[in-house]
Amino acid sequence: MAKETVLLYNCGGDEFKTLRALLMMLRVRVRMVEPSRYHLPLEQVAAGKGEEDPKQQADIPEAMMVFCDLGPGRLDQLLNTMHRTEFPPVLLKAVLTPTNRTWDSRQLWQELRREHEAMRGGQETQ
Repeated sequence: MAKETVLLYNCGGDEFKTLRALLMMLRVRVRMVEPSRYHLPLEQVAAGKGEEDPKQQADIPEAMMVFCDLGPGRLDQLLNTMHRTEFPPVLLKAVLTPTNRTWDSRQLWQELRREHEAMRGGQETQ
């Protein structure tokens, strides 16, 4: 069975300290994803595999989370706990699926941005 993991993008500052502590308290592995790993398939990033590429550019400008190998009950528990805890909102969230597991981080970010804009009716994000 795979280890429950959350991939975090742009969540390294002090403002996200509570989020990282919450995940560790719930015994969920946290992987901080750096630009040098953006080119790798998400399944490799979640597993901590693949070769880094230091030439990669930091072109994901906002916080993003990817939930990997959490069962429905655990995902609900985590989301409910996050909702009750005060830390900066992470608008872009995804679950690792059979469809997106081979995507790289940029592909996922672009899809999440499209979905977010569609849900907001094309309004600018605040």
